[in-house]
Amino acid sequence: MLTKKEKETYDFIIDFQRKYGQFPLLTEIADGIGITSKGVVHRYVKSLVDQDKIQKIRYKHRGYMLKKIGSDISFSIKKLGKISAGGPIEAIPDKEILELNHIFSNEKCFALKVQGNSMIDAGINDGDWVIIEKNNKIIKSKVLAILIDNQEVTLKFAKLVDKKLIQLIPANKNLKPKSYNLERIEVQGIVIGQIRVL
Repeated sequence: MLTKKEKETYDFIIDFQRKYGQFPLLTEIADGIGITSKGVVHRYVKSLVDQDKIQKIRYKHRGYMLKKIGSDISFSIKKLGKISAGGPIEAIPDKEILELNHIFSNEKCFALKVQGNSMIDAGINDGDWVIIEKNNKIIKSKVLAILIDNQEVTLKFAKLVDKKLIQLIPANKNLKPKSYNLERIEVQGIVIGQIRVL
């Protein structure tokens, strides 16, 4: 059973993880719970490890992770709308929230519902939800959410043809890649997860 201070430490860790997507340093925990001694914080953290609340990861900076996720810990990410996995569709923001119960704990993420079948060979089907981590880099091996002409969004692989031209590549053997001037394209993020609601 947690002491009051251990519970306060655990609650701070959960909030920090939810907000920043990473485990807090001992100094951050100390600041967060209003004490000055890192040694005392270390004792609280060790007690949380002993009680199976968190897990120590050896040889890693910020080398702990939450181990047990109770029903009182919830996490949600914004559903920003729909994304085409066919031809590009108009990017329309959506104010709904998709509850994921701490599956993803990164505030850089948002969810988009897939429309179309252009990415089926990558396992992404019409009606799936894809979890996008914000990133503006073109990464050849990753499925990207791409904004075209600042108004249409699509889900594709991307390949730089030269300094001015980009090719958007579907994962469907029946569809062909399309090329665009690079100035028309803005990468919104990388697909890092997927949810299929049956």
